[in-house]
Amino acid sequence: MAQKTYVGVKAGGHASSVFIEHTIFNLNVNTTFLPGANGGVFLKYLPKPGDSFLNSGIQLGVNYVQKGWKQTFLTDEPSYTARMNYLEIPLEGIGYFGGKNKYFISAGFYTEFLIDTDLDRTPNVDNLGGSDFYTYDPARDNQFGYGGRIGGGTFRDLSIGTFQLEGFFSYSFSNFIDPGDLTTETPDLSNHWVVGFTVGYMVSLGGNRDNE
Repeated sequence: MAQKTYVGVKAGGHASSVFIEHTIFNLNVNTTFLPGANGGVFLKYLPKPGDSFLNSGIQLGVNYVQKGWKQTFLTDEPSYTARMNYLEIPLEGIGYFGGKNKYFISAGFYTEFLIDTDLDRTPNVDNLGGSDFYTYDPARDNQFGYGGRIGGGTFRDLSIGTFQLEGFFSYSFSNFIDPGDLTTETPDLSNHWVVGFTVGYMVSLGGNRDNE
């Protein structure tokens, strides 16, 4: 395989949720998974491989990612759903190996910008059975974030292009809730996490493909 630069598109599905806690106070927030979709464009650069088993490259892109969570309560109060849709810009290192079917692992960081939200009506706080309730507040909370992403999968060059299948996990290191003063019970830990898959299609810039 010679040096390759690919440009591609990808889309997939995932499950997302959040970690909401407070460093000092004990909060009772029971969150569960929420299904979502993701998609984007990306550029993958793979230098000419050396003699080692594992070769390396880099990948960057722009993704649209639906994040969110569902909170359930111990009473007859309906569950609460929050969706937060982000524009995500990842930069990842890649290690890959293989012949016709190439296998890869990737790891890196991303920044994200909140595009819009879809939040359920605030539940009746007197009917939560001892649960605490916190959600995104656009007047208080953060629209910018950052985190880490790891992935793995396979791709193969064909005469009509290159196809890729990937599984991934991402976790936001930044908090989407702004707690202000730690003396309040507003959570100072509020992190999105996502586990899912993508299916991608790439073309090689320059049109020089091989079929090792």
